[in-house]
Amino acid sequence: MLNRTALLVFLLLLSLSSLANTLRIFTLSADEWAQPRSGAAVTQFSSVRSAISYWEKGVDSAILIRYPGEDSGEIWATELRDWIISLGIPSDYLLLVAGSQAADEIKLIVGPRDELQ
Repeated sequence: MLNRTALLVFLLLLSLSSLANTLRIFTLSADEWAQPRSGAAVTQFSSVRSAISYWEKGVDSAILIRYPGEDSGEIWATELRDWIISLGIPSDYLLLVAGSQAADEIKLIVGPRDELQ
């Protein structure tokens, strides 16, 4: 009986861990973004580099850009999206969503497109 219970617990934990591994969240701070930007500089942001790398490994993955809701947040997110497109990510795989909880950061959330929409 104990082996059966242990097996069920193991399978449950395995299924939960696979669900938790489908989404990745990377944070880009306003301080990082305040630096002069160029194609080379944007690739040096660890959050952008990591998000793109994780996106490339996924199947039908997308990158959701969650930004602060005010006008400056939308401008920031739009410029970031344009830079990511210039790095080779098709715009169809980029989603902009207002409502970041912090006014000084953007969250890059990478995962299956159907989980992000």
